[in-house]
Amino acid sequence: MLLASPSNPTGTSIEPQELHRIVESVRARGGFTIVDEIYQGLSYDAKPVSALSFGEDVVTVNSFSKYFNMTGWRLGWLVVPRSMIGAVEKLSQNLFICPSALAQHAALVCFEPQTLAIYEARRLEFKRRRDYIVPALRTLGFGVPVVPDGAFYVYADTTDVNHAAAGNSEELCRSMLHDAGVVLVLGEDFGFHAKDRYMRLSYATSLHRLEEAVQRLGSLFSR
Repeated sequence: MLLASPSNPTGTSIEPQELHRIVESVRARGGFTIVDEIYQGLSYDAKPVSALSFGEDVVTVNSFSKYFNMTGWRLGWLVVPRSMIGAVEKLSQNLFICPSALAQHAALVCFEPQTLAIYEARRLEFKRRRDYIVPALRTLGFGVPVVPDGAFYVYADTTDVNHAAAGNSEELCRSMLHDAGVVLVLGEDFGFHAKDRYMRLSYATSLHRLEEAVQRLGSLFSR
């Protein structure tokens, strides 16, 4: 069994052909692949491809939390091969029985045309924020090695930032919090490679607040 996620801390996704190679490699070893597709709907530059298109032995995990903006409702779904349905039903009966009626009724409304129009507008708004914040971060001196093509995160390199703590994400995060009132997340929360250099920014806030954050950081770095 392989657990895979098409997205990563940078907000970028695995290319379909790369994910297909992973699935085929696992299949050749007699295993099956579980793919987390929770951010699938929040894609900007290309139509998302589900791992389900690679065969019936793939398991996908999804949720109403991200695209449908129902974080905290604890509502999601699995798509599993027919051979696994019995085992998964036993697990669900012993772990949670079923979601609340309120959550299920709310989820049904998500698929109404007028609701989907709201979600599509929200996705395009995330793209607008992405298109603002990536160039803004680069202007501030951050490196953005990969432009996010989905979700709402930017993974930024602090090496060339004009600040005494540049290159050390922990010290820089502390300075940004205390001296500019801007909060980013340490790179060490997302892996081990060059963790002291990177930090992650979420643009799941308003464009106005992003602009204010950029202005505050510009003032901080110019001191």
